[in-house]
Order: sequence, then C-alpha cells, then structure tokens
Amino acid sequence: MKLVSDLMIRNVLTHQADDTLQDVEQTMATHSIRHIPVLDESGIVVGLLSQKEFLAEAFRITDKFGAHNLRNYLAKTSVRQCMKNDIQTVRPDLDLAEAGRLLRSKRHGCLLVADEQERLLGIVSSQDFVRLAIELLEQRPAG
Repeated sequence: MKLVSDLMIRNVLTHQADDTLQDVEQTMATHSIRHIPVLDESGIVVGLLSQKEFLAEAFRITDKFGAHNLRNYLAKTSVRQCMKNDIQTVRPDLDLAEAGRLLRSKRHGCLLVADEQERLLGIVSSQDFVRLAIELLEQRPAG
C-alpha cells in the first residue's frame, strides 16, 4: 500500500501571514510553484495561498486601482488578506488512494501534510498524482 509520505514533497517553500503578495509572487515565479503553505512562527499551518487566490486578488486590485498601481498594492497587501484559512491537512500515513479521492472530491490543487500538532511535513499536489499516473502507465507492458 502506498502512503502520502511516499509521494509528498518534503522541502516545501512557505510564507508567513504577514508576508506580502509581492513576496509570494516572487517565490511562485522563481520556483514555478502554484501553492504556498502559510505557517506561523512555530511552523504550524495557518493557511494556504494558491495561484488562484493570488490571481483573484491581483485582478481585484487591478480592477479597483488600475494596472499601473498593481505593484504598489501587491507590496502592501499581506498574505493574510487573501489566504485560505479553512484548510484540512492530512497525515503522512494516509493511504494514497484515499488522499487522491480527497483531492478530487474537495477540488483542491493540493493537500498539506502535517503532524498531529499541525506542523507542516510536506505537500502533495494534483501534479504529483499526474506524475505518479504517468510512471505507472509507463510500467505497464504494451498490449
């Protein structure tokens, strides 16, 4: 049986709630990622900011203040203002098939993996499941 810990990415880039959207934009662009877990000072998961929330806020700013002011407002807007904070974490020993069903049913782009104290251990994204599916399909004999 495969577990979440077998697929999760362990070296996760994170931000804190008081960081700015400009900080997050740079992290996402530099590392080509779409999901940023938000942690408190103790490493406890307090939220998630995905590219979806980031873009929604950027469009809202552009709509309200104009595209020429976007950079200024991204630098002044905290992650706290647009992160999801009603997220569910999963444990590393969760069956991978169950995690896949959860990812699909909740229609999230990722699952944050945490311990019992809600300290971040890793992340599993829909892209990780696609990568796994490709690996498994490539192992099958042609026929």
